Amino acid sequence: MIKRFSAILVIAALALCCTSCNGKKQSGSDPSASSGTGYYEYLGEYAYDLPVTCMVYEPVEGETDENGQPFYGVQYREIKDLDKLLASSDVKFLLYFHSSANSDVAGITAAVEEIAEGLAGKILVISLDASEVNDLVSKYEITMIPEFVLCGSGIQAQVFGAASREKWTMQDVVDWLASNGYSLKGG
Repeated sequence: MIKRFSAILVIAALALCCTSCNGKKQSGSDPSASSGTGYYEYLGEYAYDLPVTCMVYEPVEGETDENGQPFYGVQYREIKDLDKLLASSDVKFLLYFHSSANSDVAGITAAVEEIAEGLAGKILVISLDASEVNDLVSKYEITMIPEFVLCGSGIQAQVFGAASREKWTMQDVVDWLASNGYSLKGG
């Protein structure tokens, strides 16, 4: 019964993401139109099975609508040099620490993809399997996953603090981002 319920939650989360992220370009959402896309030099090929990836909202290769306009979506890209990417002077990041050993029954990753889309051009979302990035787990004193860290040049790193909250939802993460100056588009 629990496995069936978990599967239903995952399907519901994916359906929610698919309906809210229909893949069509939204005005003002083109990350290449914003300044500071030099981070692409640190990104590699599409990679959906690596422990460290960057969630980039960009055109989906080869996908267009009936008018020939590209469809946009969150693409997972390999990070060729994480240290250099994190040291980029013109980029802000949301680090999403998770565990590949645990299933995502709450649909957190789908919600993080929505954040990556909504904040395209403002911050980059980096997905990190906590078991593979011990140095960053130590640096940000991550004691519970999932966890979120807002960081980048010119700002002091802010940790969401999942372990210190009795209960939290992804809306709490969105509100936390807004309190740090990063409101989702349209929200």
